[in-house]
Amino acid sequence: MKLLSVTLFATLAGAAAAISAPTPVGAQPAPTTAPGSARRPAPPTPAAAPAQPTPTAPAASPTPTAAPGPMTNAGGEVLTLERAIEIAMQQQPSLRLSKAQLEAAQGRVDQAHVARRPTINLSATAGTGSTPVHLCNQAAGDTSTCGGFASHSESTGLGASASWRIYDFGLTAANIRAAELTADASAAAIGTTTLDVRTDVEVAYLEAVARRKLVVVADATVKSEDTHLDQAKRFVAAQAKDPIEVAQAQARDANAKSALAQAQSNEAIALANLRSAIGWVDPERSPTVAANWPTPSEADPAPLTVLVETSRKLRPEIVQLDKQLEAADASLTAAHAERRPVLSASASTLWAPGTGDWDPQPSWNAGLSLTWSLFDGGKSAADARVAHANVESAAAQRDALLLTLTSQLDSARSQIVANRANVQASTEAVAAARAQLKLADARYAQGLGSQIELADAQTAVTTAEGNLVQAEFQLATAWAQLHRATAQ
Repeated sequence: MKLLSVTLFATLAGAAAAISAPTPVGAQPAPTTAPGSARRPAPPTPAAAPAQPTPTAPAASPTPTAAPGPMTNAGGEVLTLERAIEIAMQQQPSLRLSKAQLEAAQGRVDQAHVARRPTINLSATAGTGSTPVHLCNQAAGDTSTCGGFASHSESTGLGASASWRIYDFGLTAANIRAAELTADASAAAIGTTTLDVRTDVEVAYLEAVARRKLVVVADATVKSEDTHLDQAKRFVAAQAKDPIEVAQAQARDANAKSALAQAQSNEAIALANLRSAIGWVDPERSPTVAANWPTPSEADPAPLTVLVETSRKLRPEIVQLDKQLEAADASLTAAHAERRPVLSASASTLWAPGTGDWDPQPSWNAGLSLTWSLFDGGKSAADARVAHANVESAAAQRDALLLTLTSQLDSARSQIVANRANVQASTEAVAAARAQLKLADARYAQGLGSQIELADAQTAVTTAEGNLVQAEFQLATAWAQLHRATAQ
């Protein structure tokens, strides 16, 4: 927020200097506003606010009108904040990524359950080849040999086998629990991503509203400066003013048009940021917003203790880290259980007809086995070390979040209180500056004032208008950050 303030005040200084220091005749006026950045730039300040001339002026200055409705290239809808968030919940790729990660985590839970279920395999074989050399008929005393490389025989086989891990002293149970807790953490991560997407859309929307408001002000300023230029030309033509009045009015009019062009460019950048935050990929449609702030909360923020209590109950990051901590602890248990015995049962049957016996009896076998890895080369110890580090990491992340949580809430709450007072003061400053400009414009229309006096009054309006937009933007953003911090 400090960066936003510094940027805005730098912009205000540039705009004021451009208005108060007329450009020589024939010179090119310099742009008066700072270029917008690609990520949440501070709202720029228009060149000047529109003046309110008296009826006796040579030509009446136009009165600022309501914001014209922004149009897209394809005439699309003007988005409300609620509609922008609704679209983001449907289209934002980061949400789809979180849901895919949850699906993968649930698949790993199914994989962990496989170890507890029996497995059954079927096999079938068929082959041909030579038979080894042997005596043809030993029982009959035949000493001739049979077989050899040129001999030929066929063999087939049909078999089935089943195996079942009966008990592994807690290894499978620990792996299942770790997988289930990891899936729960992934589910909580969707809530975190949802909050992040909503906050990003809200802040981008607020910036777009600020840019739209400043385009409206800049457009009205250009119309006012056009009128002032016409007034100056009339006074000079009537020999009531020095010709330098026209040159000064031309310089200010050019600066106002430059500020309008920059404001329109900054609005386009803000809308591009809003498109990215929403996840809007259709290039034929462009989001637009009206020059109205979303209705802010009139109630005061809750006390800090209440906010902290609410946040600790609702923040999905805390739930996610709790599940990750429990999952890491279960993985540590599983790592310690890797060297425990495993009791398994197995059974198989085989029927293998072939050359020499095409009608054999099937065979079968069944049994129990107990295996115990006495030494695994250090694998279980290494797995336990990694799992213990994951436990410490998850615990540290959770503690770090709890430490920063109170600071985040206190900061957002303080900004709401301060910016609400700032909005009220800035509103009063705008009213006073506009009254001053109205008087200066009336004096100039009567031939009593000068371009310098008029420029000073317009600079005051420019500063006040910029401060008001900044205060309104910061107040709305502070509420968005408080909602994010409390997960509401």
